[in-house]
Amino acid sequence: MKNFRLILLAFMALTLAALACGRSDPTPVPTPTTVKPTSTVAEAPPTLMPTNTPEPDPEIEGASIEVTNLSGTDVWYVFISPSDAEDWGEDWLGGDVIDDGQTYTISGIPDGTYDIKATDQNGETIESWWSVEVEGEMTWDISGMISLDVINHSGKTITYLYITPSTSDTWGDDWLVDDVIPPGETYTIVGLSQDTYDVKATDNENAVIESVYNVDMTSAKEWTVYGTLPLPDNAVLRFEEAFEDNRNNWGLDTEDENVFYKRPTGGEYCILIKSDNFTAWEWYEPFRTDEFVAEVSCAITGAEDASCGLGFGPDGENIYWYEVSPFDQTFALFLLEGGEWQESLVSWTTSRNINPDGVNYLSMQRVDDVVSLFINGVLVEEVVSDRFPTGRVGLGGSTYSDRNATVCLDNLSVWRLE
Repeated sequence: MKNFRLILLAFMALTLAALACGRSDPTPVPTPTTVKPTSTVAEAPPTLMPTNTPEPDPEIEGASIEVTNLSGTDVWYVFISPSDAEDWGEDWLGGDVIDDGQTYTISGIPDGTYDIKATDQNGETIESWWSVEVEGEMTWDISGMISLDVINHSGKTITYLYITPSTSDTWGDDWLVDDVIPPGETYTIVGLSQDTYDVKATDNENAVIESVYNVDMTSAKEWTVYGTLPLPDNAVLRFEEAFEDNRNNWGLDTEDENVFYKRPTGGEYCILIKSDNFTAWEWYEPFRTDEFVAEVSCAITGAEDASCGLGFGPDGENIYWYEVSPFDQTFALFLLEGGEWQESLVSWTTSRNINPDGVNYLSMQRVDDVVSLFINGVLVEEVVSDRFPTGRVGLGGSTYSDRNATVCLDNLSVWRLE
């Protein structure tokens, strides 16, 4: 895989040699003498000076590429590298810039199979051309179409790949058509217009391996698909709640000035947080555990900057509190200890695995002293922390600058690691 990096241009300094002219003493002028000629000598014809005929320029060997920049961005660097090379090598423009709308010819390229990349002043890829057979005179119109390298580290074969503008309501057609991406392989999608996309990889049964959202594809991108991790082998399901009824007494329409815990209806449990900068949760009571996996789905309406929450701890003053904020696709892990919020174990971090417009699954795992965080099944962070040897699972949400956020929770599952 080539390293997409800026290649520093080496400039050679040209040294001008000044020619010094020497001066000698003047030659004395001889005194003329008059001599009477004794014979007539014909004057010799003048010697013609040879005419310097310029030699033709040597023909440049190799192929050439006429590059026309139609991308809307000035091209500062063009890299032409053999397709089997590990890096991009030197810039072929040599300090020149191909302005938008301009045409430039690159010559002297040995015939062969190449990967070609045009980048802007900051080294961001404008357009790439992969595995091109270069020979003779060729043309390349840079229109700003970009590529996506999909690197499959999921352990599953990616059978279907969906790439759709983030403004679209549907996933559209499969981009792989008849191809698949086996584990450990890389596949390049070309011909994408510059836009912001949602991308989803699925298996042969169209089950989701991994999804990412709001990916800014204004330059070539790489997406490493790690996929969802399976449950530990020793995980035993201890509790499952679909909120179809209220046999576990959630909410019970309890309300105060800050929060309204609504009784479950329609297969979900919703909490209305009426105040800004407020965190609310309810405990799952049946048992205390030490090593566990807990998962819940969550969706937010009302306030823009609210977050979903999943926690673990012994009581209301001591808890790990995992938050996922859909609107800006960030997550964090906080620690409440002795009723005081401590320094964050994980500061707000961006994850494109967070769906900004719908349901997200939050998962927390505790094994030994390692707290693992998952978003939609994908591991996003691990933290070593030995607080709270045992505890309960809590679920809820938080508000920040906005109030009146409704946090709706569903499909709660708790596994004990035995």
